Amino acid sequence: MEFPLPEAHMTEAGEPRRLGVELEFAGLDLQTISAKVAELYGGTVVPDSRFAHRITGTPWGTFKAEIDTALLKDGGYLELLESLGFNMREALYKERMDDLLARVAGTVVPHEIVTPPIPFVDAHRLEELRAALQAEQAQGTRASLVYAFGLHLNPEAASLRPDALVRILRAFFLLYDWLHVEGEIDWSRRVTPYINDFPRPYRALVLNPDYTPDTNRLIDDYLLHNPTRNRVLDMLPMLTYLGGDRALRGVPEAHLVSPRPAFHYRLPNCRVDEPEWTLAREWQGWVWVEWLAARPERMHRMAEVYLGRRPPSIARIDQEWAVQTRSWLRA
Repeated sequence: MEFPLPEAHMTEAGEPRRLGVELEFAGLDLQTISAKVAELYGGTVVPDSRFAHRITGTPWGTFKAEIDTALLKDGGYLELLESLGFNMREALYKERMDDLLARVAGTVVPHEIVTPPIPFVDAHRLEELRAALQAEQAQGTRASLVYAFGLHLNPEAASLRPDALVRILRAFFLLYDWLHVEGEIDWSRRVTPYINDFPRPYRALVLNPDYTPDTNRLIDDYLLHNPTRNRVLDMLPMLTYLGGDRALRGVPEAHLVSPRPAFHYRLPNCRVDEPEWTLAREWQGWVWVEWLAARPERMHRMAEVYLGRRPPSIARIDQEWAVQTRSWLRA
């Protein structure tokens, strides 16, 4: 599959839209990961710690490669170990402990590559990174029962107007079950809290054709129903960019939210070790969201049917609606 692009390539300000990507996986050490990024895209590896590297000076900015746990990246484990009587002020002891923790943590928590925002027209080059990680035998979502690795896509918004953001939310709600089925979302990720679906009352609110909030109401309504980072389409980075700290009221771990004019789409698996898997395949799902969002009349007809349905009594995913969604997209 060629790397698809949404119909809107530019922002309302006339700038090329960009895409940031986060890949979670296991099986490789940070040195190998960082060296591979620099080999593909140039730049210099800067090891900030045993658990976090930066690759600076690439054509698009700085990549990050890190072990994805704040306890290790921020050095919090040092305070914990000292409280247990270990003398972590001895440099040699600390170096050995860092090495041990890095090797052990790599089998339990994911390593992560965080890309800089890359123009849509260059985003296909990330397939080179996906292929390189596969060649180095990185392990993806389905390599272990305990892995719940994800691929996070952060597309810059074409428009920051509240009506445009509402259209994206509507399209996403209508396509969610289909995206879940098409993406074959692994059970290990479904049972974690990190990609929780939106509550039905909020979906009903947004899908109501009379819902036309300004930015402040959009923020307030979102927080009322979703005071959390754990949503399959996390809007907090976008809303914080628009509304500042007021968009983080009551949100646990609010300090982890990075304001940016981009959506945070967290649903896809990261099946980087599977030969047939590509970034383009997962990105295609988001392209469909934007395609539907640009067709309000079709969304309105879909929403009428969707809201008139009785939701599944037990299953979290509405398989029947996913099948109907295919028909709506073909039409």
